Amino acid sequence: MLEVVIAVVGAVVGVSSLALSVAVHRHNVRQAERLAERERRVERREQEADERETLVQPSMLQMTLTSSPSPLVDGYVQWWLEAANTSNQPLQGVTLCYDGVPLGRQSVLLPAGGTVRTQLPPVAATEAPPSPLLCSAEFTDAGGKRWRRLANGRLQSWAVGADGAGRWRTPVAPVVDPHPVQLGAPRDVMGPPPAGGVFRPPPARRSPVAAVALVLMLVLVAVTVWLLVR
Repeated sequence: MLEVVIAVVGAVVGVSSLALSVAVHRHNVRQAERLAERERRVERREQEADERETLVQPSMLQMTLTSSPSPLVDGYVQWWLEAANTSNQPLQGVTLCYDGVPLGRQSVLLPAGGTVRTQLPPVAATEAPPSPLLCSAEFTDAGGKRWRRLANGRLQSWAVGADGAGRWRTPVAPVVDPHPVQLGAPRDVMGPPPAGGVFRPPPARRSPVAAVALVLMLVLVAVTVWLLVR
């Protein structure tokens, strides 16, 4: 009879060990998946931060369209397209355009805080004024990347495709306003909560290893009690 009890206990221990191994394996797999997802989130945040940093200086080129009575021809209005570099680094090859056509021969170096302007053809006071939506500026930032700023403030970068042909990419929104503001560093996934927020710790997860160990202990106690009361 003792041999039967020993065999039963051995079988229980074996099954419990197998269940424990399976539970530990599943726990490790889930933990690895969570870590991989966390790394992907951090990588996405870093990539977004890099993209935003690249857009900062191009976003700080501001354009205005102004007019004044023409001093040469009565009844005509002289329009000017002006660009201002509000960043703290120079811009190279600045060219102002109207309807995609450069306004004269211009490819100037625009220092930090500098402005450049060029005139459009005079327009009769009775005619429609130039459309601001057709104004744009092309320039190269301090990092050597070529950009085009549209009248609505959106930015296009110049890229060379696999076929070797260059083209303007899809417009993207700027990351700063006309008056530059400081950008906050992205909060790390594991960092503290935002200022003023209340930190709530995540709910504790019940470990499957503890559950299996509890079942094994209950089985062994039951077998011991059964042996004592026989």
